[in-house]
Amino acid sequence: MNAFRKSWPLGLAVAGIGLIPGFALAHHSFAAYDMSRTLTADGTLKEFRWGAPHSSMVLIYLDKGKPREMSIVSGSPLMFSKQGFAPRDFKRGEKVKVTYHPNTGGSPGGAMASLKLSNGRTFADSEAARANGGN
Repeated sequence: MNAFRKSWPLGLAVAGIGLIPGFALAHHSFAAYDMSRTLTADGTLKEFRWGAPHSSMVLIYLDKGKPREMSIVSGSPLMFSKQGFAPRDFKRGEKVKVTYHPNTGGSPGGAMASLKLSNGRTFADSEAARANGGN
């Protein structure tokens, strides 16, 4: 029994390390998006969620003159931070321009390629670029 008490933390750690590659690959999948295409939308930022593993935003845009919403998944908070952004930089009601890889299912939204804020600052999603072969 004493040997079990000493060895179980090591066994648990080894098992946990074995799971890490699966989690890393799972959260970096772009299979839900058409990475061969990009679309652009101008709109108003309704919501920005700064969180791991990916941030996201809800954009209100006009579709044939009617306001609609789309959800855009984006890079990690670390990627935003490395480009000089903080949560306070994303203000509800701000006019933005987003370039994104559309959802494969055809619903509005997708994976962010880049974002331009009303003050001219831009963010480029390097995770999406790598998934798209650096294009």
